[in-house]
Amino acid sequence: MGSFEILFFIFGLVYNFVIVIAVEPHSKIKGTVESLLELTPWNWKHLNTSLKVDSPVTVDVSLTSHYRLTGKHLNKFLMLKKQRDCASILKTIPNTKGRDGVYTIYPDMKTKKLVYCDMTTDGGGWTVILNRMDGSVNFYRSWQTYKEGFGKADGEYWLGNEDIHLLTTMTKNELRVDLQKFSGEKAYAKYSKFSVGSESEKYKIVVGGYSGNAGDSLGGHNGLKFSTKDQDNDTWGKSCAVTHQGAWWFGICLISNLNGMYQKSGIKAWNGIVWYNLEKKEISLKNARMMIRSNI
Repeated sequence: MGSFEILFFIFGLVYNFVIVIAVEPHSKIKGTVESLLELTPWNWKHLNTSLKVDSPVTVDVSLTSHYRLTGKHLNKFLMLKKQRDCASILKTIPNTKGRDGVYTIYPDMKTKKLVYCDMTTDGGGWTVILNRMDGSVNFYRSWQTYKEGFGKADGEYWLGNEDIHLLTTMTKNELRVDLQKFSGEKAYAKYSKFSVGSESEKYKIVVGGYSGNAGDSLGGHNGLKFSTKDQDNDTWGKSCAVTHQGAWWFGICLISNLNGMYQKSGIKAWNGIVWYNLEKKEISLKNARMMIRSNI
């Protein structure tokens, strides 16, 4: 048959991502083919495989539609350098625009953290720091747990106060809060200034520059310290965190608390997921998301 090398690809679809295995690929086409596999978003269907002994070796590929390599697997295929947040990922790799999913970031440029990146809303590049959607995760937790973060990036989660601090002190950040009622109605609040202090400062919030249609229910918390059920840093005589069963930048006590208890309907409940100025009532919300974007 002569001397030739066989290019053999095994394609598998596992949990919505492509596994590509190359066994002794031909040296002349290895780089080009792998680049296409790693960098090109595409859907594929294996129709036929043929081997030719002609020189040069050729590879025929039939594309059926587009496949998007998104989420935490995108980093593996693109072999990204360390990026601090979702905004820097979008800037470095522009074709991630419109591809929401789980990505790996390095808030301190050392330790990796899985986060959900919103690459669509308002230009994309948003790092989600809070996601509430179905009540599957308990948010009535300790100081240490809120410091480290909890939940999963593809579901309900809190990024972690330490990481939020790192992300918002290295560069200037804006904050976007997206809300949804149980009726399906959506609203948002956007803040041009947002940062969280260090643990020694009790993760004090600095927020301002409101715009949007949800009402400003966070500006009144500006300058307040973070409180949890086991660490009371509010300005009330009792513990707001215990009374309202959540964790937040409490004063006396709140006009918002997106870390409250998840209610199954839009009932009036101060211990629910509350954004008071949305309806001038303490109506519990169905979905809530907080996300930040650095000005890079």
